Amino acid sequence: MATVLIALFTTLVQYGIRFHAQRVAEAAAREGAVAAARYDGTEGAGSSTAKEYVTDDGKPAVTGSSVSVSRTATEARVTVTVEVVTLAPWLGGSITSTATAPVERFVE
Repeated sequence: MATVLIALFTTLVQYGIRFHAQRVAEAAAREGAVAAARYDGTEGAGSSTAKEYVTDDGKPAVTGSSVSVSRTATEARVTVTVEVVTLAPWLGGSITSTATAPVERFVE
């Protein structure tokens, strides 16, 4: 009985960790896209903003991350992949989130 309860508790905690990591990845991608889409924004600004967000807010649930940024004349796209802390091996892995934003520009 104790084994079943421990497995159930571990599974519930792992789902909570994955949920938090998913929210961090989504928010980091969104914030990075907004930074890259600014009128004076760059791919580097979007990347550093997203990485900073993951580092600051993802500490207990995220063990590693990668950020990919692309910016065209009309759109900024940021993809964030985070590695999740694994308590239950069958629920581990990585989470990827992508956000896009229209680039601010002056139009007459």
